Amino acid sequence: MKRVLAVLALLLTLGLGGCASMLDHNYTVVQPHDDGLAADGDVITAENYQQLEDAVIHFVEQGISYGVVHLSNYTPDRGDVDADVDAACLYAVQEYPLGSYAVSYIKPQTSYIVSYYEVSVYISYRRTQDQVKSIVSVTGTSAIREELQDTLRSFGAEAVLRVTYFNEDEEFIQDLVRQAYYDTPESALGMPEVTVSIYPGLTGEKKTAPGGVRIVEIQLSYPEDPELLQRKKERLAARLSSIGSRLEVEGDLTGLRTLFDLLRSTAQYGLRDSEGRRANTAYSALVDGRADSEGMALAFRLLCQYTGIECTVVPGTLDGADWYWNIVTLPDGESRHVDATRADGLALQDAEMTEQGYQWNREEFPSCGLQPQSEEAVLPSDIPIPSELPVPSEIPTHSGGEEELVSVGILGKEK
Repeated sequence: MKRVLAVLALLLTLGLGGCASMLDHNYTVVQPHDDGLAADGDVITAENYQQLEDAVIHFVEQGISYGVVHLSNYTPDRGDVDADVDAACLYAVQEYPLGSYAVSYIKPQTSYIVSYYEVSVYISYRRTQDQVKSIVSVTGTSAIREELQDTLRSFGAEAVLRVTYFNEDEEFIQDLVRQAYYDTPESALGMPEVTVSIYPGLTGEKKTAPGGVRIVEIQLSYPEDPELLQRKKERLAARLSSIGSRLEVEGDLTGLRTLFDLLRSTAQYGLRDSEGRRANTAYSALVDGRADSEGMALAFRLLCQYTGIECTVVPGTLDGADWYWNIVTLPDGESRHVDATRADGLALQDAEMTEQGYQWNREEFPSCGLQPQSEEAVLPSDIPIPSELPVPSEIPTHSGGEEELVSVGILGKEK
């Protein structure tokens, strides 16, 4: 019998057909599991090292502070019983995911009684049982992101997940938090600071926890008090309700134009709100009437979400400065860019965006219409190629100094 939790994880994923397909399926489990070890009160009998290890894990899973293991007909794996007991306790507190997350230390005491060894196990916890019971079990990236969305919607301060088949790092989780934030524009009222801890923290050659299971703790710190954010969320919902009749549109270009014009008539471009804070939320745009590119993109995402139009927020740059806009999907399956900060920012194609200085991760988002010309394009054969390049003295220079950059339909640059 290999690790108890590994057995549970495999049972939960029966029928998914291999590790890769397991990762493609996403689900959430909130009930704590029962590992099924036979126990007489707080006493468990073990006949080999694996059963000893499983017994200590059982105490940890059940939140037991004091338990007893009887080693009957026991042959040590490490030369003597004390070495086995120390190894089992060390494994439970350092390598077993729940123990690594919840246990402060384990102190064993071993004594020989006639025909068996009695091991008294004292466990000190650094997490409450309520914290342990609140752990949500998930499998797959989508399930993690959905849990993060739920946490952000309620402005929760913490999410603790027991993730199966997980061997990612803290940066991966922080990126999922950012994705979840832009997927919940009604609650995206200020990006929280994110602290991620993964248990056990594996280093060196050991990259995989038992059963591929890790405990992932995500702590969120919001720029404003959660109660204030909740009131803002309610005001934003009321604002949407008041303009609800104007949002009953089709998902075609005509409908998008209606939403685009509605947003631009509601909000002006601006980097700060009336109180001097960053105007980078849908609340800033639709309630305060002033927003930067991030706020406009979140507001447009929210309007599309309200009407059922597929839309996402795109983080990128414009002429090297941070910038945000949207990509929408039309009924014919085609995608187009939308930048509501500019009057001509509706239904732009990739080639237009790159020509005007936009840059984004093109592998992460769908292509949109006409593509930009390759940087390695071959010159047409009818264009003469000079046989000699001009020397520096022959290259004409500007008499007016540096060329002044001119904004083309952009309402403002964000700093």
